[in-house]
Amino acid sequence: MNTKPSASGLAAVACFLAPSILLAQAQLPLAPWAAAGPYPVERVNRDPYPNFYSIFLAPWQTVSGDEGGRVDLGAVFPRENPGGDLVIARRVFRAEADGPVEMELGYEGEVDVFFNRRKVFTGRDPACDQLPSDAPALPSCLARISLPARAGLNEIFLMAASRSGAWGFRVATSEVLPGKRTDHDKVEEVWMTPDTFLTSESVLKDPIRDLFYVTSFDNQYTTRTEPSGYISTLSGDGRILEHRWLDGLNAPTGMDIRNDTLWVCERADLLAIDLASRRIVGRWPIPDVVFPNDLVVDQEGAVYVSDTRTGSWPDSRIYRFRDGAFEVWADEGIDGANGLWIHDGSLVVGNSGDGTLKRIDLATRRMETIVSLGSGIIDGIRVDENGNYLVSFWEGQIFRVSPDGEVVELLDALPDQWNTADFEYLPEEGILLVPTFLDNRVRAVRIRR
Repeated sequence: MNTKPSASGLAAVACFLAPSILLAQAQLPLAPWAAAGPYPVERVNRDPYPNFYSIFLAPWQTVSGDEGGRVDLGAVFPRENPGGDLVIARRVFRAEADGPVEMELGYEGEVDVFFNRRKVFTGRDPACDQLPSDAPALPSCLARISLPARAGLNEIFLMAASRSGAWGFRVATSEVLPGKRTDHDKVEEVWMTPDTFLTSESVLKDPIRDLFYVTSFDNQYTTRTEPSGYISTLSGDGRILEHRWLDGLNAPTGMDIRNDTLWVCERADLLAIDLASRRIVGRWPIPDVVFPNDLVVDQEGAVYVSDTRTGSWPDSRIYRFRDGAFEVWADEGIDGANGLWIHDGSLVVGNSGDGTLKRIDLATRRMETIVSLGSGIIDGIRVDENGNYLVSFWEGQIFRVSPDGEVVELLDALPDQWNTADFEYLPEEGILLVPTFLDNRVRAVRIRR
């Protein structure tokens, strides 16, 4: 059997000819799974983890295994593509502490395994994809993978493909892997705007004027001949006050206010707007930037900007703008940085590349991991009145993270197909104002106490 672990070395992979060896060490089948497909296998790049649009737009459904945990994909997904079909499947579990989880994988067809976005196994032996469709239920190709789980949430993600014959997989582990904690009943929708924004990306409160700013990113901005983004103003009860309060911006994203100046990320620049006059008073090109995303301003007026660097996440970085100049303030350990927030003397960073929420001391730049959130684009970050972190995945989830690292999912909007981007939080009312990106709205949701 020809199996190939990823070059990253994240997983120790061993294959055995005798199924009993594996089965004796991993007796606990993992099911059900969220799965989507089928897709034409020749059109899917199976080397990287899928991009966030692919995850968000996938037609997810729940699939269960048989008594032994085997998922028969051929029984769930019709074969549609002459060149072969591919299904994606995912399962999220929580771990109480960092440490390896031993996983047994059985499969028919071809399979690629990702763990927290990193590829850890590839199995593409042609012999595994030539079995008759009425083959015995026990998967014929077997491998063992050691998963480097982290405290918090973790995701196992499979790409299962077949060009002919039987098609399925079975995952079992040596220990029980509990699912994520949820408390969806705590959240209720209060109001929503009409879908009149142009890819609503960020919401920010103006405490002096008692209104909210909304950036319209326009996710088609690369096709426009002129800058098409803008900022709107919104009342606390969801009325759009001025739809185009400031127009002609280059795909604006994150915002923050300091000394009545609104700071905004554009695609290559840092923008300063005087709120009293509604005038742009500064625009500074960010050196060697790829995708400036979110920003936050500290008490001394320094502006921190996350450069997500889409397409090259390991090179992601955080800039600091101070006294008219930029510096790369942090890059070691920064991977797909997006959401930023300042709390208790630290910069809190949504590190989407490795799925962790991190904290960097503003004085010493010492970095530590708060918790793992698995796989997702960590977009919005706030802190509630009890010291809990409120964190959104762009794909549609909002989590509450306690100071001791307990993660609870409060909202999952993915089934309803709206995003949860860079939100604002109103602690007095327990309300989140959520820009819904592709849904082109702002939705207010209350966390009931």
